[in-house]
Amino acid sequence: MGGRAGDMMRGALFCGLLLVSFSTAASQGVSLLEQAERLADRGEASEARLALARWESDHGAAAPLDLQARAWLLAGRLADDGAEAELHYLRVTIEGSSTQYADDALLRLGQYKYAVDDHTGAIEYFWRLRRDYPTSEHGPTALLWISRAARGNGDGKRACEAADQGLAELAPGDTVLYAALQEEQVKCRATERSYTVQVAAFREESSAQDLARKLLSQGFDAWVLNATTRDPLFRVRVGRRLAGAEAEALLQRLTQAGHSPFLVSQTESPGGGE
Repeated sequence: MGGRAGDMMRGALFCGLLLVSFSTAASQGVSLLEQAERLADRGEASEARLALARWESDHGAAAPLDLQARAWLLAGRLADDGAEAELHYLRVTIEGSSTQYADDALLRLGQYKYAVDDHTGAIEYFWRLRRDYPTSEHGPTALLWISRAARGNGDGKRACEAADQGLAELAPGDTVLYAALQEEQVKCRATERSYTVQVAAFREESSAQDLARKLLSQGFDAWVLNATTRDPLFRVRVGRRLAGAEAEALLQRLTQAGHSPFLVSQTESPGGGE
């Protein structure tokens, strides 16, 4: 066949071959990435890294964003240390925030922060997950970790609220997460802590009362813990049953006012009291 009709047929055939070639390459890329994930799931980290490196070399640059984010998430799982993993997960949350892997990356970032005892940083990532991806299947899991991190910060009230909310949101049938949330609920209620701030201690009650009146005039909720036979000091304190963040803020205010305060933990009990 010659002429224009022949050119058109040859062009269509060429385009068809290109599409088949592209489709085959894309399929091969997905298969290679899936192979790396299967190796990682089996604990064969070295082999998984080799497969991921091959995928990045052969397909990474031309891969769609969704596959790239999937690869970054896997790279985080396979990282040799937490700091390296954090960088890969952050890339997913920043460059791949519109992909289906961003909520998983936020969950892993929060878990990493919790593992290094950065409970405040962990809570921030878990709440980002819940705020930015409200329909994520990881929502109740994030609440479990928020409860753990809040308890690590000494904020028993927030820990219990998160555990309660997680149980309320949990879908039927997830027995493992249900048991973990119930356990956290028990722990936070048994060890829920609150704080007061101690400003000074005196042997004379009059001195303690004078300081308490001065603090009250300055707008502080001051009170005096009376002496006992076991503890002969009159202690001037400010605030009762404060959450961790509230107590820290009060501590700063008192320090700026020229005092030398420190936190005193108060354990909640069924009957209340000190």
